[in-house]
This record gives sequence, structure tokens and C-alpha cells, in this order.
Amino acid sequence: MKKIIIYLLLLQLVLCNAVLSAQEQEQEVMSKENIRAGGFVTNDNQIKLRWSPANTRAWSEGNKYGYTVKRYTVMVDNQWQEKPDEIILTENLKPQPLAEWEAYANQSDYAAVIAQALYGEDFELSASGSNDIGSIINQANELEQRFSTSVFMAEYDYKAAMLAGWAWTDSTVKENERYLYRIYLNRPEKLQGDTAAVYVGMEDKKELPQPIGLNAVFGDRAAILSWNYTLLSGNYHSYHVERKSGQESFRRITDLPVTALNNEMREAFYTDSLPANDVLYTYRIAGLTSFDETGPYSEEVSGKGEKTLTCIPHIYSGDFIDKDYAKIYWEFECEDSSLINKFSLSAAEDIDGEYRPLYQPQTDNIPLDKRELEFPLTHARAYVKLKAETRDGRQTESFPFLLRQIDSIPPAVPAGLKAEIDTAGIARLSWDANLEPDFLAYRILRSFTEKGEKSSITPEFIEQNYYADTLSLDLGNPYVYYSLTAIDERYNESAPSLPVKVAKPNNKTPDEPVITGYQLSENKITVQWITDPKQPDVSYKLVRTSADNPVYSKTVFSGDFKANTYTDEVPVSGRYRYSLIAYGAGGKKSFSPQALEIDIAANTPPDEISGLTSYADADKGYIELSWKKHEKAKLYRIYKAAENEKTTLWKELTLTETRVTDETVSPGNSYTYTVLYVTDEGRSSKVKTITVNY
Repeated sequence: MKKIIIYLLLLQLVLCNAVLSAQEQEQEVMSKENIRAGGFVTNDNQIKLRWSPANTRAWSEGNKYGYTVKRYTVMVDNQWQEKPDEIILTENLKPQPLAEWEAYANQSDYAAVIAQALYGEDFELSASGSNDIGSIINQANELEQRFSTSVFMAEYDYKAAMLAGWAWTDSTVKENERYLYRIYLNRPEKLQGDTAAVYVGMEDKKELPQPIGLNAVFGDRAAILSWNYTLLSGNYHSYHVERKSGQESFRRITDLPVTALNNEMREAFYTDSLPANDVLYTYRIAGLTSFDETGPYSEEVSGKGEKTLTCIPHIYSGDFIDKDYAKIYWEFECEDSSLINKFSLSAAEDIDGEYRPLYQPQTDNIPLDKRELEFPLTHARAYVKLKAETRDGRQTESFPFLLRQIDSIPPAVPAGLKAEIDTAGIARLSWDANLEPDFLAYRILRSFTEKGEKSSITPEFIEQNYYADTLSLDLGNPYVYYSLTAIDERYNESAPSLPVKVAKPNNKTPDEPVITGYQLSENKITVQWITDPKQPDVSYKLVRTSADNPVYSKTVFSGDFKANTYTDEVPVSGRYRYSLIAYGAGGKKSFSPQALEIDIAANTPPDEISGLTSYADADKGYIELSWKKHEKAKLYRIYKAAENEKTTLWKELTLTETRVTDETVSPGNSYTYTVLYVTDEGRSSKVKTITVNY
């Protein structure tokens, strides 16, 4: 019983997400199906039916109210029956009383688990010494555990499924008939999906397929078996493994059937411990169905275990001792040195290249007691490996060890450096690749002034001969200067290449300026706005248009970022719109979607809002603003400016909203909020400003 509980725990861990989310999905499942059913024609002329509840509610009410199984004879001698013969095979089929389970539960651990799920006062999936696993599983709802565990166990034991009221065997079938079986959940309140159907006849009797793809990999007193699980998953839920040695008969070596614990796994695996190496072992498997049927055996696979060679040489030191002569030192510990026949040495120009044996006498058959070796090596740079070989041809080898002659000569200065900067501020650099065999990488240098000190762009080296550098077009420097150096594997670094001077594009569309308010005095209108001092090359124009005459347009002000107000003298009466437009040095202009519309008949703007307060919570990371509702407000506009940054429109709120929370704030900063409202006539009120130190 302990084995099957542990086995169940492992399966539950894999299925834990499905179990924990079952409550969320139950409503959706109930709208589709509450019972799932299937049928199977046996070799002794019987039809076995299996069904299971699909969710916890169906499981609970099925245990309480039971199931009804009806059979309809829909075809006789290949003729459809207009009025199919209806037979009630069973009704009110419920789980058998607990006393009926006792005898079989002593024989079947699966039945014992189902009985505990159905009748146990407590249901906790844990085993001795497995409290940590049990605690993970028991985070799920206990009812979910009872449902999912009992349904899962019933798949492995048809007789236990019959005791639970989830299976029925029809022994009254005939060869010339086909049947429609309907299984009903007998709860008083019928729900959609409370019926499942199985259409089957004796002619559907088929031989179960042979398991496919059995393979075995043999190691030191162990064998790993694998086979295709996906292709036959509709036939078999698990498999038993049998083994024989030599001329002996096969015997089952799995107490519990083997299944794929992950539904996405294509193959199932089983690891077997071998009694001994150098003995021929043969394996076969057989699949198990949900109807207590066992399929045919698979093809057999055979093999022998062999002792793993764990003795690995370790080269810990080495260098050139002359121009064309090198020396290495190594360690080698082996519990059974009698397995080793000799050492041999091989070399390659690259660490992942092809290692070729060095066939000199002193490198091809190195005595076992040697721990150092001098040998000729004509390459200025090479990787070497030391191999330990056994008498039967097996071998292990050391990690590659790099030997290099002393080198103090740096690589050539990189040539052909080119760079260009696009309108997004991406500088794309390219240059001719260095061809030295010991070349390692490049270091890219950059400065923003012609005589400024150049520094590395990145902390790591650049291996390819191209790079993309991201620049800020908002900075005032018109040019960027690049150069680069080359570095070899000895970290000898070349002199910097000739620098290239690259012009930054100046065609960025300016940010939209913001009109923050206005004042009326007779026929004079003073408009106020916010400029960006970080963009000194941006100019501003204030344009006046008439609401009554769309053709009329006049630029009343032009200036730079230093001016942020202008007083315009207008006709005594009329309705006017003011738009503020920013122009970049490249000629691109911003849009002004928030035009200020003013009726000259209203000599003063509406009153400002009242009751503006703020609350800052540094622990929860937000600033909250609130104010009193104004009776003339149609909507509210809130502008925001962080310390040393320009003011931008942050939020627009409906007239019913008088509270807003800002979660995009950082400690140690000061934030200024400006609040105004717009009336039904489109007039903007006076502004109200508050500063919050966060």
C-alpha cells in the first residue's frame, strides 16, 4: 500500500496544476459534459463499459444518487431498428457499501485507495517520511483530492471501478446486433451533460496493438528502457515490464505499472537495476487498458551491463619549454588501475576542433606510472587532451588544456571603421575583421567631443566586427567620435584605430507643447504655456483661429523656449481658438490637439477647483490627489511634472471622478501636479497647482 501511495503522490505532483485549477474550470466543464464513457469488446463475447464523473459535483452526486445504464438495440443483422429495443441493465448503481470493499481492498491497493476516498473521514495523500510532498498536495481542496484520486485509481482496476459504480459488463450481447449504451447520472436536478453514450457491437472486437519502439540503453549494472507512449495512449494507460536472463523464462519486474508522468512526454521510461554485468538480459513490455485487459507483448530487446570507466586524467599544468617543445603535468586516480592499458595524447587547433593523436612514440603509448611528459609541438597554440584507454577499447579523456608559446605582440590595429547614425539614434558600426589566429575580441571606444577622453562602450569585449550603439538625440552634442582596439588571447591590445566623426541627426519631431491657462482683460487674452528648456533649438508659434470662420488663421507669436506667455489683443466679441505648435531645427512640427477655445464675452475664466489635497504612501508606492467636485466641470485635466522635467498632460477624468492615484513615482523625487477643469462650453478654468515631495 505504501508503494502505491508514493506512486500516486508522484503522479499527483505532475497533475497538481490541473487539480488546483479544477474549481475554476468546473463551471465550464459542467456546461459540456459531466460523464465520460467508453466501451470495449472482450474476446469472451462481452462488452465492458467504463465511465467516470468529469468534475467534483458530478462525482459527489453520482455517489449519492447513483447511475442508470440503458441499452438500445439499434441494429440487427445490419438493419436499423425504427423502434430500438430498450433494456435497463441497471439502475441506481452506486458505490458498494464499505463492507463489500474489505475483501478486495486487501488484495488491491487501488481498491483500498478508492474506498478511502469514498468513505474515509480524512483523506490525506502522504506517506511516512513524505511530509513535504504531502503538504504540497494537501494545499488542494480535499474534495478535489478525493475526486481526482479515486477516478485515477479506477483506471488501473476494472473490478474496483465496478465496486465504485463506474463500470458494467454486459454478458447478454449477440453477434448480429449493435448497441447504443446510455449512462445517466440520477440526480434530481438534471444538468446538461449528465448523459454519456457508447455505440458498440461485437463486430468492433479488435486485437490490441503491440507496444512499439522499445529500446534499451545499458550501463554499469543498470538498463534504461524507453518506448513510444503517445501513439498508443488511446489504448494503454500504462505498461508492465518483464525481464529474463540467459535461457530463463520471463518474469514481471514491475510491482506497479509504468506510465508517462507528463502528458507532453512522447516516451515512457523505466530504469532497471541489473544483478550483474556481462550477463545477457532481455526485456519486453505489455500494455494495460482501463478495462482490465492486457495487450500483446512488444518485441524483445537485449543487452549486457558494463562497468563504467570513471578514471579520468586531469592535466593541471603545462607550457612550452622550448620553441617547438612542450611539457604537461597530470593527475590520475583510479580504484581499479588494472582496467587501464595505456595513456595517449591528442591535439587540436581549436577547443571544439578535431583532436588528432600525436603519433610520436612518447605520446602514443604513455606508461601508466607517468605523470609528466615532454613532447614536440610545432604549433604556437594548441589544445591537448590526455586519454586513458582500457584493454577492451573503452576510454576516458581529460578536459582540453591550452598550450601557447610566449606572445607579447599585439594584434594589428583594426582598419576600415565606418559608422552612421539613423533617425532613431542607433549608431551602426562596422570594420574589417582581424585575421590573427590568436585573435580574441575588440574594444569599442567613444567620446562626445573631438578632444574628449574616449571610454569603452560596454564592459565586455565585442567578438564580431560590427556593433549597434544606442544614443540619446536629446543631448546637445552634434557629433560622436568612435575608435576601437583589437585584443588577442594573451590580452595584448593594439593601439586605437583612427577615430571616425559621425553627425547626429536633428530631425526629431518636437514634443507637443502644453497650454496651461489663460487670463482675460477686456479684449486682451494672455495665454500661458510650458516649454522644454532641454530643447533650445525648438521654436514655438501661437496660432489664433476663429470658431465662427474656419478659414481665418493668424500666427500671433513666434519665439523660443525662453518665452512661455503672450498677450493677444482680439476683437471685442467672438469665439477664438489658440493652438501652440513646436518646430524642430529639422523643420518637423508638433501637433496641438488640445486647442484652447475662448469666448471673448466671458471676461474671466471659470473659478479654479477647491479642496486640492495630496497623500503620499512610500511603503505602498503611490501618490493620491483629491479635490472637491465643481458644478460646472465637464471633465478634469491633470498635468504632471517630475523634478527638472517638463510638464505633460497626465490624466483626463470624467466629471464624477475627483480622486486619482499615481503609481509611477520613485522615492527621493518631487512631483508637481496642475489641475483644471473644462466646462460644457469648452472653457478651461483657472489652474490649481500642488507639489509633492515623495
